[in-house]
Amino acid sequence: MESSQLAPGPLNHVALPSANPEATAKFYCELLGFEQTPRPPFSFRGSWLWRPETKVMLHLIHDADHQPALEEPINTRTHHVAFQTSDFDQCTQRLTAHNVDYVVRVLPDYGYRQLFLRDPDGNVIELGEWPSPEIMLSGSPSE
Repeated sequence: MESSQLAPGPLNHVALPSANPEATAKFYCELLGFEQTPRPPFSFRGSWLWRPETKVMLHLIHDADHQPALEEPINTRTHHVAFQTSDFDQCTQRLTAHNVDYVVRVLPDYGYRQLFLRDPDGNVIELGEWPSPEIMLSGSPSE
């Protein structure tokens, strides 16, 4: 019997709007360790970024109408890109040293720390010390 469900594979990339993809690419490369990669000659500006350890690409897509709301508090409950970190304290130190605002939260019942920051275009990024989804979902928070 054939399934009617689609069968997507692993995550390939996340596309983010950018008013200034060149400046935002610099932020991701210098602060978060991404590398700029070749990009097809599209009719619009943008950047493709890669971080080999995550096996995920970020595509920054120029949007002249994009208006970052950087003066507002960081909304931790909006759409965001989340990355696992093995050294939460080093992340907070590095962000503080680069004068990047962030908000720290603790995952209820699990106790894992998360921090949320914004890129220069206002896209929210989460860095968390949680384990892999397989481990997190394998039992109760107390296990």
